[in-house]
Amino acid sequence: MKTKTMIFFAFVFFSAKLNAQELKHAITLEIGGVGFLYSVNYEHSIKQNFVARAGISFLLIKERQTEKSLKVMSIPLSISYLQNIYKQKHYFEVGLGTMDLITSGDLVEYKGVTDIFFNPYLIAGYRYRPIDKNWNFKLSFTPFYGTKSLTNPTDQGFRPFGSKFQAWGNLGVGYSF
Repeated sequence: MKTKTMIFFAFVFFSAKLNAQELKHAITLEIGGVGFLYSVNYEHSIKQNFVARAGISFLLIKERQTEKSLKVMSIPLSISYLQNIYKQKHYFEVGLGTMDLITSGDLVEYKGVTDIFFNPYLIAGYRYRPIDKNWNFKLSFTPFYGTKSLTNPTDQGFRPFGSKFQAWGNLGVGYSF
């Protein structure tokens, strides 16, 4: 997973033929989607129609009676294509990515094992992205396929989405700079 993450960041930051006028960054807060409840994301525009994204979110699940807990870290990575649909402010977004999950904890069914999950997903949505303003908005459908654990393939580990299609969506607000 570290190799995939390093390749993704190398692609984002060292893309060939970037023009300084085309370079745009954004920090986005998403509610829902592939970050579960929320995610904080860094987005980088490549050329004018492509956006690469890396995000992170943390979730703590705790049982009240036993005080046992589960920690979940989500790392969504994606690349999207933005098609202008009206006056350089409104865009249709399509893309693909992976939601990598790292989980650990001591819940009864979890058995204290650290698991890693690789969950591919698609993006289809709307973006409001004005050129002359710093704020942007997005609304997306982000379905993903939950895979089994990469480190613990037996049924003894935590399996939040094992071998299931999940239909998710998100709402995001970002600040471009």
